[in-house]
Amino acid sequence: MKQSKSKKDRKTSAWFQRHSNDPHVKQAQKEGKRSRAVFKLTEILDSSQIFIKKDAVIVDLGCAPGSWSEELTNYIDGNGKIIGIDLLPLSPIRGVTLIQADFDTPEGQQALIEALDGRKVDLVVSDMAPEMSGHKLVDQMRMIGLNEMTLHFAKQYLSPGGAVLMKTFMGEGYDTFRQEMGKTFKRIKNIKPTASRKTSPEFFLLGLDMKVWSES
Repeated sequence: MKQSKSKKDRKTSAWFQRHSNDPHVKQAQKEGKRSRAVFKLTEILDSSQIFIKKDAVIVDLGCAPGSWSEELTNYIDGNGKIIGIDLLPLSPIRGVTLIQADFDTPEGQQALIEALDGRKVDLVVSDMAPEMSGHKLVDQMRMIGLNEMTLHFAKQYLSPGGAVLMKTFMGEGYDTFRQEMGKTFKRIKNIKPTASRKTSPEFFLLGLDMKVWSES
């Protein structure tokens, strides 16, 4: 007699079925995009108040598989610069400087400084999320930890008036983190793009118009 699938196998099979039937997945495949996540970015850019100058410098933190970095090349010209950094190796993206490193390490920071070549950053984006453990509080704390690293990076490298866009979860630590963002940015928006799955706890925090002098 054939044994029934394990709970993990059933979950994996269910996820794959949902994934393969996802209209955004199908659209991404049709358009040759690296992942469905690109539609979260385009929706946010179309509906938000982010203004990307043609000569903008943009850093994509945790950029794998590269769909955000690739899409952002459509918003700049030859005077702009896009830098993507991730621990994972990525296939080349035309018009993007890719760095394989942890952006929160001295090695990663040095690689970014060299790639920036003295230029200030106009926009920091991050679609990073922690590897999910299934324990809600643990996952939440890991997410806030990534948010804190992203905000710290933005404080270091963004030019006054710059913006940051990052994925986050609602839960423990979120309110405190949002208050901390308010010390650095004049305006903060919560955005839940329709391309985010309804079952996903993710949404995006957008910090606009970085203050000339941070209070922190």
